[in-house]
Amino acid sequence: MHRRGAQVLGDVRPSNLLKRASDLKQEARSNKKPAVSVPHSSSRPPRTPFPKEVQEVGQVTEKLISAAVRSKVLPASGWTHKNSLRGEEKRLQGAVKATVNARRPPTNLQTAWQDAAADPALSLDEAEESQANDIPSPGTFVEIRRGMTITSGIVVGNAFIDNRNYVLSVSLSGDTLTHIVSDIFFEIPQMVSRSLAERAGISASPTSRTEISARVEILKQLREVERQIAQAYCAIGSRNIALYPLARSRNPNEWSTVTVPQAAKLISNTREAGYPALLATHRYLMKHTIEFVPHLTSHRTIQTWAVRPQSHVDKLIAVRDMIHRSDPTIDAFVAKARSIMTANKKRRLDSWNEPPTQEIAMDVHYTPEDRLIIDVLQHALRRHRDIRIDPYSLVVTTILKKMEVAEVVDGGVLHQVLIDLGHLAPWDDLVSRRRELDLDQTPPDESPKVIAENQIVHKNLTRIATVTAQNDTPLGPEDFYPRDPVEHLRHDFGNLPVYVVDDVGAEELDDGLSVEPIPSEPGAAWIHVHIADPTAVIPPAHIFAQKARQMGFTAYFAHRTWPMLPVSLTQSGLSLGVNSQLGQPEHVLTFSFKMDSTGNMADYKVRAGLIHNVITVDYDSVDHLLGSTRKYEAFRPFDLEHHASSPPVTTLSAEHVNNLRLITETISRHKQRNLDSSNYFYSSLPKARITITPKPLIGTPIHSLVPFHFRGSPSLTYEVVGQQMQDSGSRMVISECMKAACRVASRWSFDNNVPMLRRISKPPVCLGDPRALGKLLAMRDSAGYVDFYAVQKSKLYIPPVEHRLEPAMHWSMGIPDGEGYIRVTSPLRRYNDLVAHWQIKHALLHPGTSTPLFSPAWLKEYAPEIKKKEKESKRAEMSHFDFWSHLYIKRFMDDPHAPKDRHDPLRSLTAIISGVRPNEGAVSSSVPCHVPSLGLLGSLSAPSIAAYAVGESVKVEITAVETGLQPRLHLALRE
Repeated sequence: MHRRGAQVLGDVRPSNLLKRASDLKQEARSNKKPAVSVPHSSSRPPRTPFPKEVQEVGQVTEKLISAAVRSKVLPASGWTHKNSLRGEEKRLQGAVKATVNARRPPTNLQTAWQDAAADPALSLDEAEESQANDIPSPGTFVEIRRGMTITSGIVVGNAFIDNRNYVLSVSLSGDTLTHIVSDIFFEIPQMVSRSLAERAGISASPTSRTEISARVEILKQLREVERQIAQAYCAIGSRNIALYPLARSRNPNEWSTVTVPQAAKLISNTREAGYPALLATHRYLMKHTIEFVPHLTSHRTIQTWAVRPQSHVDKLIAVRDMIHRSDPTIDAFVAKARSIMTANKKRRLDSWNEPPTQEIAMDVHYTPEDRLIIDVLQHALRRHRDIRIDPYSLVVTTILKKMEVAEVVDGGVLHQVLIDLGHLAPWDDLVSRRRELDLDQTPPDESPKVIAENQIVHKNLTRIATVTAQNDTPLGPEDFYPRDPVEHLRHDFGNLPVYVVDDVGAEELDDGLSVEPIPSEPGAAWIHVHIADPTAVIPPAHIFAQKARQMGFTAYFAHRTWPMLPVSLTQSGLSLGVNSQLGQPEHVLTFSFKMDSTGNMADYKVRAGLIHNVITVDYDSVDHLLGSTRKYEAFRPFDLEHHASSPPVTTLSAEHVNNLRLITETISRHKQRNLDSSNYFYSSLPKARITITPKPLIGTPIHSLVPFHFRGSPSLTYEVVGQQMQDSGSRMVISECMKAACRVASRWSFDNNVPMLRRISKPPVCLGDPRALGKLLAMRDSAGYVDFYAVQKSKLYIPPVEHRLEPAMHWSMGIPDGEGYIRVTSPLRRYNDLVAHWQIKHALLHPGTSTPLFSPAWLKEYAPEIKKKEKESKRAEMSHFDFWSHLYIKRFMDDPHAPKDRHDPLRSLTAIISGVRPNEGAVSSSVPCHVPSLGLLGSLSAPSIAAYAVGESVKVEITAVETGLQPRLHLALRE
């Protein structure tokens, strides 16, 4: 390096800068005049003094340098190594060997990692799901984020600890970090060889020279990767291209998306970006918090960013600017908001027991600035993870602090403020309003989408009714089949009774059962599972099919249902029982199986069919008619005096009762045979379920700028239900028949060489006692259930469900390897069932064809989509009932008109420890537990010295109930 360059670098070292600054200050004090006087040359005009703003920047810079020198970020002693050919390798060896020293204090990274709490935006179930699937293989480069702590590393293995699967990664500092998959936000497979990663070991410190050498080599490659990423990031900065204008939606009020590869092409100078450019782009997106939003739970795998609408960005920046300049409109809004909130709170208390009503608040008048602030507060109410600075935190904290609504401001407080302001109804369901679910909140009779769908249905059904001959005109995106494609193949089941058994008020009836005894084989019978056939009218390319794929499932919520297919279509002949009431045949796809006297499935058939004699009956009526005794009933903890009134029992003839009894006996033998010959078991905890009246319950429009006056509340019924309810009485019969039909679909597809996606699950892996599985199997009850806490303590790893083409084992259903399981029984509410129906009917039309409708390649590409939709649907369902159950409990506790003699189940609660402390070292960490009488998980605050075993019962009391975005039940020990 040039001597002058070296001198300049020396001058800007922190120590020299601070020394020079100190000398200048001392000189200024002694002389009381400028410390440095530079004479001006006659050929150069005198320099203009630095503006005040620049002087302030200089003062801030001096403070930053001083803080940096005092901090642990910069080494106090400077560089101590000597330059040599192997200097870098020796330093890496020193870093790795230092981890062996038991007296070595924890590094900054380790301390930050231990202090970073688990992300509150992820529920326990979401964290479990996100870590249980797709564990990165050893050798994978990963970027890890927990809280505001960020590092990168190489995966060296995984470990199953306290019933959770953890990833072990060697970080840049040489530390081995233990983390869950949801902590990973970017990964590059096979960055180092698998063998090298496995040689590094998974212990916190290397235990042999082989592990030390492997970790040194990993650190060398890891630091080279980081060097390349830094270069790519600098290249992005040098191009100075703003990504947001290129990625945002043209509609200023709509969100858009951009993938990391797409973003890299826009802001980097390479056509096909390699991993350094991709990861640099990822970090660029992470840095721009206002414009780009990562996926909450699946960002690692999808690498797709949501791009915030231009109007949201502009409004947020405007309100932040108002706060920065202490605009008096903020205080004016706060004063107005306090008055509005006081009146609304009084109205809510006065109407506590009234039915829900809402009307526009004509007495509230907002200025444009008020509306701007309200809009930003509504945008701020959303789930997010604390892995980067929340762009809305300044606005929310500042305004809500001024309102003096709470000492600690969080999402729950913001939710309540918006209710008190009249911009959210107290009964607005936050889960169904999530942006990623994209559910139309408009009432169905007012929704433009629903009206347009109804018009398409009416137009097509009218056209079909007038078609007299086969029409070969190509179908448009809104056209139904003019005639049933498999009409000539349908088997007519004549007047054979078909029993459609479901809950009272069920909205989509898509399966029915028939039975035919075999006189020549005592104890044997054919059971026919008839499935509604929407593919008789809907082609795969229809816009309804596209919408169904986008939704994945019908969205069932306690307050409202969003159907996957238009209601006007399902109620016009697709839902079973509609056509038969009109004397018309029903189109079905039938999966038949022959059960012998031992419960063995001896034969099967798959046919397109026609049924005529549909009998609709509810579960309770079937159980009553058959005299079935249900071992498990729903429990109402807040209404012990409630006795389920006997529902109206559907009157059936002796013939029908005998048929239902034959189906029950036949399928029960099959279930018992399956249980005896398999090593599966069930295990679950009871859960809270809420029933809401009225339904549908319509709330406020999304981000409404118009305030409302709300009165009353919907009627809520709180029940605790267990999975065992599904395995007793008529519910068990229907469930087992549907499972058998799915097995038939897999057998038929395999025998006919039809590619299909199957659900598979592998058997548990014993990580502790090798006899653990056998011990659990010995505990099974007659339905196959095992105590949940016995499973928790057994140290079994149960692999997640996968979707594959091969007919592999489905362990959790007792389906053996080579048979497989294909979902085909719910095409009115599951898109992947529609895909299976289209594929089967194409094979029926073209037997022996080598060109299926959906190729194996397409199905493999579609499989991750099924998995993603299933997880989203499950999470939404769990979050929804958590939201309403916690809201119910809070209303119960806050009821201003509660009778003094009311039954209070909250006074004598018992919880069962369901896990270990998430951070044993933290004084404030809580113990996860489950309250059986409420069907809810809770967090038990207990002394850090207290040790609890999984399955241990403790007496507890509720200290707080959080509602809103992240419902939580806070518990303490009860004396």
